[in-house]
Amino acid sequence: MKEIIKKLQQNKKILSYLIIFFVSVFLCIPLFSKYMDIARDDGIQHICRLIGNATTLKEGHLFPVIHSDFCNGFGYSWNLFYSPFTAYIPLIFKLFTSSYVITLKLFMLATIFLSGVFLFQFTYKLSQSHKVGVISAILYMSAPYHLTDLYNRIAIAELASFLFLPIVFHGMYDLFYEKKKLPYRIIIGAIRINHNS
Repeated sequence: MKEIIKKLQQNKKILSYLIIFFVSVFLCIPLFSKYMDIARDDGIQHICRLIGNATTLKEGHLFPVIHSDFCNGFGYSWNLFYSPFTAYIPLIFKLFTSSYVITLKLFMLATIFLSGVFLFQFTYKLSQSHKVGVISAILYMSAPYHLTDLYNRIAIAELASFLFLPIVFHGMYDLFYEKKKLPYRIIIGAIRINHNS
């Protein structure tokens, strides 16, 4: 055990990611309580989108716009209003569970964790300090609006936007300070934020 701790201290980046992971799990503990109902506010919409997308994907439609089974067979155009990112990526977690609610909760945990990772990478680049990177990531993951989207509003698209904001700032840094001709981070981040909002 002492050897593992010593190796982690030598590789500070892995230790930083582990701290961010454990903090994100800690922040999401109430989310996985059996008493935490996410089928309210925006949550029920996102659960229905997951069900609809899974059904239409099984039918062979790669980019479903209208879920024909919804609304007593009249159909509903759910994917016109929300980004496909927040409907397809959560379905990856469906491999681990049969529950769409747990699938969505795992995706929410992943967005919290990745938002911390991407902010850590950006602030580490600015400060060259693992401590500053980890502290900024923890503050970002536990920001009141971030937690409000997680627990009160169940706002999946906004949670996903939180992980792309640091990518945009990282891309702006690459563009203005490192003079990169193709700042791919700002392109990816801006496209995702624009599509999620």
